[in-house]
Amino acid sequence: MVIFDTNLLIDALVGEQKAIDAIESYKGKESAAITILSKYELLRGRKFTEQHTLDKLIDNLNLYGLGNSEIEVSTEIYRALKIKGKLIDEFDILIAGITVANNEKLVTNDKDFKEIKKLGYNNFVVIE
Repeated sequence: MVIFDTNLLIDALVGEQKAIDAIESYKGKESAAITILSKYELLRGRKFTEQHTLDKLIDNLNLYGLGNSEIEVSTEIYRALKIKGKLIDEFDILIAGITVANNEKLVTNDKDFKEIKKLGYNNFVVIE
């Protein structure tokens, strides 16, 4: 299973070729998913004209939630980043925690995830 991050999906929806290519490279190879946080971010930012497209996209993806193990891992990531003075967005930390707790891979174009990779987590593919 591969989890696609919010930024990557938004960029693909607006036609950014790097994002489209990154998503297409997993087509037919792995099942695709998003986190509950990405679903929230996508839905809160959608315009009325995008509603059908986003609903169809989300309906075709698996969804990872936020439970106790995900919170525990997110807390570990938060503390490690705080000690290093490299805190990033809270949603990104939670998305990372969901990814790591479920032993999945996150594909993103958000450079903040490089800071989490530096902690020794290898669950992240950051598209340049």
